[in-house]
Amino acid sequence: MAVPDCSASRQLLAADNPPEWLVVHSEGVARVAAEAARMLAHNGVSVDPLLVEAAARLHDIDKMETGANGRHGLAGAERLTDLGYGELADPVASHPVACLLDPERSPRSWPAICVSVADRRVGQSFMTIADRLTDMAARHPAHASQIAAAYEPADALEAKLGQAAGLSRATLETRLRIAWANGDR
Repeated sequence: MAVPDCSASRQLLAADNPPEWLVVHSEGVARVAAEAARMLAHNGVSVDPLLVEAAARLHDIDKMETGANGRHGLAGAERLTDLGYGELADPVASHPVACLLDPERSPRSWPAICVSVADRRVGQSFMTIADRLTDMAARHPAHASQIAAAYEPADALEAKLGQAAGLSRATLETRLRIAWANGDR
């Protein structure tokens, strides 16, 4: 299994000279997703926090080329596979909000769930799921109804994560918020 370490995943992200907002978002998603994976692992769930962190940092590696179109996530997964990081493909391919409404692309593995939950919580700051989806709908009005329909599946996915981690929703949210606030370790 090939998983880029923190330095290598940062170099991959930086290779396309992404805008600062994308780096802030990607680093925040990485912190939150890695903490979600650590909470799962602490509760006996088999998940690799380093894989989750790398996938989360690189989840939007295709964002500048695909925007919000249907290839977003898939193009990133293909690119990472071509680079020898096929282990990151599933969480990257299944993270877009539209995947929550698509039974074939819906996040199922724990790495994919961690990345998806983190992406539903992190914009340029840590947000509620409702605020994050409202923000996304405002930026992508052509997809507003689809984004609104994703609220219940996003909430259910986060509930599944909390249950598997053995945490109440309030404790889960607090721990994820702290991970966002901690910045680089």
